[in-house]
Amino acid sequence: MSLPASPSRYILPTTKPFKHLWLRWKAIRFPWRRRYFIGMDLEGNTFWEFRDRLVAYRPRRIMDFRGGVHSLANYSEFKVDPQWHQWLRATRVEPPSIQELEDEVTRRAIMVERARLADERWARAGTLLKKPGEKEIRKLEASAKATEASDGSLIGKIEVKEKEPAVVKVKKETTVQDMEERLKVEREKREKGRPSGPGEEFQPAAWAPRAEDRVER
Repeated sequence: MSLPASPSRYILPTTKPFKHLWLRWKAIRFPWRRRYFIGMDLEGNTFWEFRDRLVAYRPRRIMDFRGGVHSLANYSEFKVDPQWHQWLRATRVEPPSIQELEDEVTRRAIMVERARLADERWARAGTLLKKPGEKEIRKLEASAKATEASDGSLIGKIEVKEKEPAVVKVKKETTVQDMEERLKVEREKREKGRPSGPGEEFQPAAWAPRAEDRVER
């Protein structure tokens, strides 16, 4: 990607003439050149693009700190603008110009000033909430003292009577002794020939159709 017709848009106006010419020379994409100058930010940091041997179709992008010295102080002192950060991450096609960066600074200053004026208007207007009267204040203080004097059982007390819990009938638990008694009774019934269950007493009744149920052929 080559710079537009005027590379000066991406160079700070306060840059010295010799460095200005040198950056313009470095922005030209000669076939033999592997590293190209892209632009600058308002802090004087420069951004470059160079060919990647592993990925030929996508060049690599880096930032050189002001002065060209890389150290821990550089990483902690300087911050990358959002526009240049997008360009470094390849989420932005064109690099940001100096005018765009200056407009962004102006926009932020305007937003801060508008927020300050809005806070002042809100402070002058006052609050619309109703302040508690003396009677309500005394009532709240008395309630707080009563709560502190109690053991905490008065907190959240409701005057409405709670519903009585429903009575649940619990069946008598069957023990091993009861089961043995049942088995003994059933065994005695079978020995005497008596039915031991409701199914053994069932006897089918004779079927006698009625006259109106017969179908004439």
